[in-house]
Amino acid sequence: DSAYSHSQIVRVVDDLEDEYRVPFTMYNRGFKYKEIAAKLDLPIGTIKSRIFLARKKLMVNLADYR
Repeated sequence: DSAYSHSQIVRVVDDLEDEYRVPFTMYNRGFKYKEIAAKLDLPIGTIKSRIFLARKKLMVNLADYR
């Protein structure tokens, strides 16, 4: 059994490139896609894509986390 501490998970999220980390973090803090798109001045499709890709990267980097 392998588990990550909260600080390890935060570190992995912080290691994401800004273009993925910022929308992912905003989404996890409760912002809606539309709000994130408006705040970052990007199309909503771009926001959805970046959040999806951030999740994929996190799944790879936290593969042992269950």
